[in-house]
Amino acid sequence: MDVDSEKPWRDTYKRLVALDKGWEKPRFRAAAIKDLRTFLETRCADVPHLGPLARLARPEMTRQDLFALMVPCERELRRVKVTDAEILSADLAPEVEPAPKMPLTVIADNFRSAINVGTLFRVCDCFGVQEAVLCGYTPSPDDGRAKQAALGAEAWVPWSRAERTLEAVRAQQAKGIPVIALETVAGAHTLETWSWDFPCAVALGSERFGLDPDVVRACDGVMRIPMYGRKNSLNVVMAFTLVAHAARQAWEAHRS
Repeated sequence: MDVDSEKPWRDTYKRLVALDKGWEKPRFRAAAIKDLRTFLETRCADVPHLGPLARLARPEMTRQDLFALMVPCERELRRVKVTDAEILSADLAPEVEPAPKMPLTVIADNFRSAINVGTLFRVCDCFGVQEAVLCGYTPSPDDGRAKQAALGAEAWVPWSRAERTLEAVRAQQAKGIPVIALETVAGAHTLETWSWDFPCAVALGSERFGLDPDVVRACDGVMRIPMYGRKNSLNVVMAFTLVAHAARQAWEAHRS
């Protein structure tokens, strides 16, 4: 794309970014949407693939409509694409109190990926996990890539460090808290049949190697997620999302 043909996309993108930043201000949003529609209809009507998108810039425009415009612009300009995490991110209003945290601690064993760490913190916040313990070489949530994936959740989830995962497991047990290993090993109970007791902790293995056998043996129980396809495992944080949801349901039932 040459400079001249890029300009309508670039100017549209600037308007969309400004609209996104000021979305929660009704008067600004209404004026920005009107300006965007006028710009698209008068300056971009003949731009292939861009002009027809003016139909999305209507007074009742939604946030999804905004991103339906933003993503094509980013593709044309070869910018970083908007991720699902960014599209679906929405925080509680400041005056709304989040639900109580459940007494569940997650132990992360030598995660390699900072993105997985950030996503783990987002999952912990969404399901009200009490604490995260990061072991070994697991990146901290203040790592740039972790922060990008966490989208601010790292500020709301208490966390600590442990040099070795086995130490983290034993530290929980010393406080009377049982630790569950999430691992695909023979004899593990399935998530559906697991009987939850709180407080408790869940240990997650590294993306490549899983949990060390010594750690699994030291845990008070082993849980697995049944697999029905050809692959024998999920992404570690995807797996924990299922576990955290099940734990939250069990805890809500327990305290009701």
